[in-house]
Amino acid sequence: MTSVILTIVDRPDSAPNVLAAAGCFATLLNGARVNVLAIRVPPETTILPTEEVLTRSHEARLRAGEQDRVQALRVIYDAWAKAVPQGVAPAWFDVEGLEDGLAAEWGQRADYIVLKRPGRRDQAVDRQTVHAALFETDRPVLLVPPVRADTFGRRVAIAWRDDKRAVRAVLSGLRCLSQAERVFVLSGVREGAAPPEFPEILRDHGIEAELHVLPIGSGAFGETLLRKAHTLGADMLVCGAFFHSPVRELIVGGVTRYLLEHADLPVLLRH
Repeated sequence: MTSVILTIVDRPDSAPNVLAAAGCFATLLNGARVNVLAIRVPPETTILPTEEVLTRSHEARLRAGEQDRVQALRVIYDAWAKAVPQGVAPAWFDVEGLEDGLAAEWGQRADYIVLKRPGRRDQAVDRQTVHAALFETDRPVLLVPPVRADTFGRRVAIAWRDDKRAVRAVLSGLRCLSQAERVFVLSGVREGAAPPEFPEILRDHGIEAELHVLPIGSGAFGETLLRKAHTLGADMLVCGAFFHSPVRELIVGGVTRYLLEHADLPVLLRH
Protein backbone atom coordinates (compact mmCIF):
# COMPACT_ATOMS: atom_id res chain seq x y z
CA MET A 1 0.00 0.00 0.00
CA THR A 2 1.35 3.40 -1.00
CA SER A 3 1.38 6.30 1.44
CA VAL A 4 -0.25 9.55 0.36
CA ILE A 5 1.22 12.94 1.24
CA LEU A 6 -0.90 16.06 0.84
CA THR A 7 1.24 19.10 0.05
CA ILE A 8 -0.31 22.56 -0.19
CA VAL A 9 1.53 25.28 -2.11
CA ASP A 10 0.34 28.87 -2.06
CA ARG A 11 3.09 31.29 -3.06
CA PRO A 12 5.84 31.01 -5.66
CA ASP A 13 8.49 32.15 -3.18
CA SER A 14 7.82 29.33 -0.71
CA ALA A 15 6.65 26.58 -3.09
CA PRO A 16 10.11 25.27 -4.14
CA ASN A 17 11.12 24.67 -0.52
CA VAL A 18 7.83 22.99 0.39
CA LEU A 19 7.99 20.71 -2.65
CA ALA A 20 11.62 19.81 -1.95
CA ALA A 21 10.69 18.87 1.62
CA ALA A 22 7.73 16.79 0.41
CA GLY A 23 10.02 14.89 -1.94
CA CYS A 24 12.55 14.21 0.82
CA PHE A 25 9.78 13.11 3.18
CA ALA A 26 8.35 10.75 0.57
CA THR A 27 11.81 9.20 0.19
CA LEU A 28 12.03 8.68 3.96
CA LEU A 29 8.73 6.79 3.70
CA ASN A 30 10.27 4.52 1.03
CA GLY A 31 8.13 6.14 -1.65
CA ALA A 32 4.76 7.85 -1.65
CA ARG A 33 2.18 9.56 -3.80
CA VAL A 34 2.48 13.33 -3.32
CA ASN A 35 -0.76 15.19 -4.00
CA VAL A 36 0.19 18.81 -4.60
CA LEU A 37 -2.77 21.14 -4.06
CA ALA A 38 -2.93 24.74 -5.28
CA ILE A 39 -5.97 26.62 -3.97
CA ARG A 40 -7.57 29.56 -5.76
CA VAL A 41 -9.27 32.01 -3.40
CA PRO A 42 -12.97 32.61 -4.23
CA PRO A 43 -13.42 36.30 -5.13
CA GLU A 44 -16.43 36.75 -2.86
CA THR A 45 -14.38 35.84 0.22
CA THR A 46 -12.04 38.78 -0.35
CA ILE A 47 -14.82 41.37 0.02
CA LEU A 48 -15.62 42.60 3.51
CA PRO A 49 -19.27 43.31 4.43
CA THR A 50 -18.40 47.00 4.78
CA GLU A 51 -16.96 47.20 1.27
CA GLU A 52 -18.62 47.70 -2.07
CA VAL A 53 -20.56 45.00 -3.85
CA LEU A 54 -18.38 42.65 -5.89
CA THR A 55 -18.83 43.82 -9.47
CA ARG A 56 -18.30 41.55 -12.47
CA SER A 57 -15.24 43.48 -13.58
CA HIS A 58 -13.69 43.31 -10.10
CA GLU A 59 -14.47 39.61 -9.87
CA ALA A 60 -12.85 39.02 -13.26
CA ARG A 61 -9.69 40.82 -12.12
CA LEU A 62 -9.53 38.79 -8.93
CA ARG A 63 -9.99 35.51 -10.77
CA ALA A 64 -7.32 36.48 -13.30
CA GLY A 65 -4.89 37.30 -10.50
CA GLU A 66 -5.53 33.94 -8.83
CA GLN A 67 -5.12 32.14 -12.13
CA ASP A 68 -1.76 33.86 -12.71
CA ARG A 69 -0.59 32.89 -9.21
CA VAL A 70 -1.61 29.25 -9.66
CA GLN A 71 -0.03 29.13 -13.11
CA ALA A 72 3.27 30.31 -11.60
CA LEU A 73 2.95 27.54 -9.01
CA ARG A 74 2.29 25.00 -11.78
CA VAL A 75 5.53 25.97 -13.52
CA ILE A 76 7.43 25.39 -10.27
CA TYR A 77 5.63 22.08 -9.73
CA ASP A 78 6.39 20.84 -13.26
CA ALA A 79 10.11 21.51 -12.81
CA TRP A 80 10.11 19.72 -9.44
CA ALA A 81 8.05 16.75 -10.70
CA LYS A 82 10.56 16.04 -13.47
CA ALA A 83 13.35 15.54 -10.94
CA VAL A 84 11.68 13.61 -8.08
CA PRO A 85 13.46 10.47 -6.86
CA GLN A 86 12.29 7.03 -7.89
CA GLY A 87 9.29 5.89 -5.89
CA VAL A 88 7.83 9.39 -5.53
CA ALA A 89 4.64 9.81 -7.57
CA PRO A 90 3.60 13.47 -7.89
CA ALA A 91 0.08 14.63 -8.82
CA TRP A 92 -1.18 18.19 -9.37
CA PHE A 93 -4.57 19.54 -8.29
CA ASP A 94 -5.96 23.05 -8.79
CA VAL A 95 -9.17 23.86 -6.91
CA GLU A 96 -11.08 26.90 -5.70
CA GLY A 97 -12.15 27.21 -2.08
CA LEU A 98 -11.15 28.20 1.44
CA GLU A 99 -7.69 26.93 2.31
CA ASP A 100 -8.36 25.76 5.86
CA GLY A 101 -11.50 23.86 4.85
CA LEU A 102 -9.77 22.18 1.93
CA ALA A 103 -6.75 21.34 4.09
CA ALA A 104 -9.07 19.52 6.48
CA GLU A 105 -11.04 17.81 3.69
CA TRP A 106 -8.07 16.67 1.61
CA GLY A 107 -5.92 16.00 4.65
CA GLN A 108 -8.35 13.38 5.93
CA ARG A 109 -7.75 11.41 2.74
CA ALA A 110 -3.97 11.49 3.12
CA ASP A 111 -1.53 9.77 5.47
CA TYR A 112 0.65 12.86 6.01
CA ILE A 113 0.38 16.58 5.34
CA VAL A 114 3.25 18.88 4.36
CA LEU A 115 2.82 22.62 4.87
CA LYS A 116 5.06 25.65 5.12
CA ARG A 117 5.57 26.91 8.64
CA PRO A 118 3.70 30.20 9.12
CA GLY A 119 5.82 32.99 10.55
CA ARG A 120 4.69 35.44 13.20
CA ARG A 121 3.84 37.98 10.53
CA ASP A 122 2.11 35.64 8.09
CA GLN A 123 -1.54 36.10 7.25
CA ALA A 124 -4.22 34.63 9.48
CA VAL A 125 -5.22 32.23 6.69
CA ASP A 126 -1.77 30.56 6.86
CA ARG A 127 -2.13 29.94 10.59
CA GLN A 128 -5.72 28.73 10.20
CA THR A 129 -4.64 26.24 7.55
CA VAL A 130 -1.97 24.77 9.82
CA HIS A 131 -4.42 24.59 12.73
CA ALA A 132 -7.03 22.86 10.56
CA ALA A 133 -4.44 20.33 9.38
CA LEU A 134 -3.22 19.68 12.93
CA PHE A 135 -6.49 19.54 14.82
CA GLU A 136 -9.17 18.54 12.30
CA THR A 137 -7.62 15.76 10.25
CA ASP A 138 -6.09 13.39 12.84
CA ARG A 139 -3.01 13.26 10.60
CA PRO A 140 0.67 14.05 11.23
CA VAL A 141 1.78 17.36 9.76
CA LEU A 142 5.30 18.14 8.58
CA LEU A 143 5.99 21.86 8.95
CA VAL A 144 8.63 23.16 6.55
CA PRO A 145 10.78 26.11 7.69
CA PRO A 146 11.59 29.08 5.45
CA VAL A 147 15.14 27.80 4.98
CA ARG A 148 15.97 25.11 2.42
CA ALA A 149 14.86 21.69 3.69
CA ASP A 150 15.50 19.11 0.98
CA THR A 151 17.68 16.76 3.07
CA PHE A 152 16.59 15.67 6.53
CA GLY A 153 15.68 12.61 8.58
CA ARG A 154 19.20 11.36 9.28
CA ARG A 155 19.54 12.82 12.77
CA VAL A 156 16.10 13.01 14.37
CA ALA A 157 15.21 14.61 17.71
CA ILE A 158 12.04 13.62 19.56
CA ALA A 159 10.45 16.06 21.99
CA TRP A 160 9.21 13.55 24.55
CA ARG A 161 6.68 13.67 27.35
CA ASP A 162 4.83 10.63 28.62
CA ASP A 163 1.37 11.23 27.14
CA LYS A 164 -0.72 10.03 24.22
CA ARG A 165 0.13 12.93 21.89
CA ALA A 166 3.85 12.30 22.10
CA VAL A 167 3.21 8.58 21.58
CA ARG A 168 1.07 9.32 18.50
CA ALA A 169 3.76 11.63 17.13
CA VAL A 170 6.41 8.94 17.56
CA LEU A 171 4.17 6.32 15.93
CA SER A 172 3.72 8.66 12.96
CA GLY A 173 7.47 9.07 12.63
CA LEU A 174 8.53 5.44 13.06
CA ARG A 175 9.07 4.89 9.34
CA CYS A 176 11.38 7.90 9.29
CA LEU A 177 13.17 6.81 12.46
CA SER A 178 14.01 3.44 10.94
CA GLN A 179 16.26 5.22 8.43
CA ALA A 180 17.84 7.65 10.89
CA GLU A 181 21.52 7.39 11.67
CA ARG A 182 20.98 8.80 15.18
CA VAL A 183 17.88 9.49 17.25
CA PHE A 184 17.79 11.83 20.24
CA VAL A 185 15.07 11.93 22.89
CA LEU A 186 14.69 15.39 24.43
CA SER A 187 12.67 15.30 27.64
CA GLY A 188 12.02 18.21 29.97
CA VAL A 189 11.99 18.01 33.74
CA ARG A 190 11.14 20.58 36.38
CA GLU A 191 13.35 21.13 39.40
CA GLY A 192 12.68 18.51 42.07
CA ALA A 193 10.74 16.20 39.76
CA ALA A 194 11.73 12.60 39.06
CA PRO A 195 13.98 12.22 36.01
CA PRO A 196 12.20 10.99 32.85
CA GLU A 197 12.63 7.43 31.68
CA PHE A 198 13.52 6.18 28.21
CA PRO A 199 10.29 5.89 26.14
CA GLU A 200 8.99 2.33 26.10
CA ILE A 201 7.53 2.86 22.63
CA LEU A 202 11.02 3.25 21.18
CA ARG A 203 12.29 0.20 23.03
CA ASP A 204 9.30 -1.84 21.82
CA HIS A 205 10.03 -0.91 18.20
CA GLY A 206 13.75 -1.52 18.45
CA ILE A 207 14.72 2.13 18.01
CA GLU A 208 18.06 2.99 19.60
CA ALA A 209 18.19 6.56 20.89
CA GLU A 210 20.05 8.85 23.25
CA LEU A 211 18.08 10.37 26.13
CA HIS A 212 18.82 14.02 26.93
CA VAL A 213 17.13 15.63 29.93
CA LEU A 214 16.45 19.36 29.64
CA PRO A 215 15.55 21.64 32.55
CA ILE A 216 12.16 23.35 32.40
CA GLY A 217 12.47 26.88 33.70
CA SER A 218 10.70 30.18 33.34
CA GLY A 219 11.71 30.68 29.69
CA ALA A 220 10.11 29.22 26.57
CA PHE A 221 10.72 25.48 26.56
CA GLY A 222 10.27 25.46 22.79
CA GLU A 223 13.39 27.60 22.52
CA THR A 224 15.25 25.14 24.77
CA LEU A 225 14.17 22.25 22.53
CA LEU A 226 15.32 23.93 19.34
CA ARG A 227 18.64 24.99 20.86
CA LYS A 228 19.38 21.45 22.04
CA ALA A 229 18.32 19.97 18.71
CA HIS A 230 20.80 22.20 16.92
CA THR A 231 23.54 21.42 19.43
CA LEU A 232 23.08 17.73 18.66
CA GLY A 233 23.07 18.36 14.92
CA ALA A 234 19.47 17.20 14.49
CA ASP A 235 17.93 17.87 11.08
CA MET A 236 14.32 17.00 12.04
CA LEU A 237 12.14 17.25 15.14
CA VAL A 238 9.19 15.01 16.08
CA CYS A 239 6.74 16.47 18.58
CA GLY A 240 3.19 16.16 19.86
CA ALA A 241 0.88 19.14 19.23
CA PHE A 242 -1.22 20.61 22.03
CA PHE A 243 -3.97 23.16 22.44
CA HIS A 244 -5.62 24.51 25.59
CA SER A 245 -8.92 25.86 24.30
CA PRO A 246 -11.75 24.92 21.94
CA VAL A 247 -10.83 28.13 20.10
CA ARG A 248 -7.82 26.43 18.57
CA GLU A 249 -6.86 29.31 16.35
CA LEU A 250 -6.24 31.45 19.43
CA ILE A 251 -4.81 29.30 22.19
CA VAL A 252 -2.42 26.43 21.49
CA GLY A 253 0.14 24.93 23.83
CA GLY A 254 3.24 26.97 24.57
CA VAL A 255 5.73 24.61 22.91
CA THR A 256 3.44 24.10 19.90
CA ARG A 257 2.99 27.85 19.50
CA TYR A 258 6.72 28.47 19.72
CA LEU A 259 7.50 25.84 17.09
CA LEU A 260 4.80 27.20 14.78
CA GLU A 261 6.47 30.59 14.93
CA HIS A 262 10.19 29.81 15.21
CA ALA A 263 11.14 26.28 14.09
CA ASP A 264 14.02 26.46 11.61
CA LEU A 265 14.16 22.74 10.85
CA PRO A 266 11.39 20.40 9.64
CA VAL A 267 9.00 19.49 12.46
CA LEU A 268 6.66 16.50 12.36
CA LEU A 269 3.69 17.34 14.61
CA ARG A 270 0.79 15.10 15.64
CA HIS A 271 -2.15 15.98 17.86
